Amino acid sequence: MENAPTGLTASPGTDEDTMTSAHSVATSADVSAGVSDSAIMARFVVKPGFLLARIDQISTSIHGALSDGETLAQAELLLLLDGLGPVPQITLARAAGIDKSTTAYVLDNLQKRGSIDRTPCSDDRRRALVTLTAEGASRIDRIRDDYARLQTDLSAPLDPIDLPRLLALLHKLGSNPMSPAPLWLPACHPAIGVLDGAVSFLCRRVLQLFQAQFVACTAAQKLTLRQFSLLVILAMRESITQVGFARLFGIDPSTCAVILKGLLARGLITAAASPQDRRERIYAITDAGRAILVEVQPHVDRSERLVFRGESAAHIRWMIRQLQAVVHAHSDRLRFPGAIIEA
Repeated sequence: MENAPTGLTASPGTDEDTMTSAHSVATSADVSAGVSDSAIMARFVVKPGFLLARIDQISTSIHGALSDGETLAQAELLLLLDGLGPVPQITLARAAGIDKSTTAYVLDNLQKRGSIDRTPCSDDRRRALVTLTAEGASRIDRIRDDYARLQTDLSAPLDPIDLPRLLALLHKLGSNPMSPAPLWLPACHPAIGVLDGAVSFLCRRVLQLFQAQFVACTAAQKLTLRQFSLLVILAMRESITQVGFARLFGIDPSTCAVILKGLLARGLITAAASPQDRRERIYAITDAGRAILVEVQPHVDRSERLVFRGESAAHIRWMIRQLQAVVHAHSDRLRFPGAIIEA
C-alpha cells in the first residue's frame, strides 16, 4: 500500500550534523556530484521511523517463513482472542492498537478461514462479538510457538541485557495517550501480555505513531511519508528510475509506481523516456517539488519531536543503535532489502 510509512524524519536532540540537517534539501553541488547510494541511505539509516518500518517488513518476512498460513496481523488477533475470550470487535481493535476498518478486514479473512465467528452482542445488536471457533482454538498452540520464535529471531542481534530496556522504551512511546494513532489499550489480562512484550508488535506500534504524527503535522502539504522520502532522494540525485528507487529504498516496484504516480499528478516530479530503453521512465524533481520540501521540512521535524516528547537525546540515540543492529542483521531476509549500509 502506498501510504505505508517509512518514517523518514529528523530526530530531536541528536547530533546536529547527522540528525537536525539530515533531510534538508540537497544543494546544487549534491545534485551535480551524483550522490551515491551509500550517501543517500546514510541519511535514512539514522532515522528511527525508517528503521522501524524496515523492522516491520523484516517481522512480516520472518513470520511468513514460520507460519502455517496466518499473517502476522491475524496471528496477533487470534492470540488476543485466546486471552480475552469472546469480546466486542471494538475491544479487540483497541487491544491490538489498530483502527476499526483494519480490524474488520483482518477478521473478515479469519472468518473465511473458519478461525473466528462474529455474532451480534446481546446487549447491543449494532456491535459484533468475536469468538474463536474450535478450528481457531486448535491452532493457537502452533501460532503461539511461531510468534515466540519470531520474537527470539528478531531480537537475536541485541544484547540480552539491552532487550528489556528497549521493550520498556518502545512500550512507553507506544502507550502515549495523546498520539493521533489508533487507540491502544495495553491489555491487563496476564494471558495476553504476549503482545505487550513482543518486540515486533511494539516496533510496529511506535511506527504507527510516526505515521500518525507525520499525517497530522503535514496535512497542509498532503504528502505521504514515502512520497516525502522520494522527493528527498531526488533532491540529492538528478534522476532515478522506478526500478532504481525500488532497489535503493527497499520497496517493491508496484508500490513505487503508485508513489511516482501521485507525485507526477501534482507536478512535483517529471518523467521522461530513457534514451537507453524507451519503455523505462526517468524521474526528476521539479521546482515545485523542491519548494514543497522546504515548506514541509519544519513540520516533519516537529512530527518526530512529538513522538519523542519527554525523551532525552541519549535515550533516542541509544534506541537508534538497537534498531540499526536489528535492521543490519536481518535485511537480507527481505525480497527488496534496499541499499542498507552501516550508519
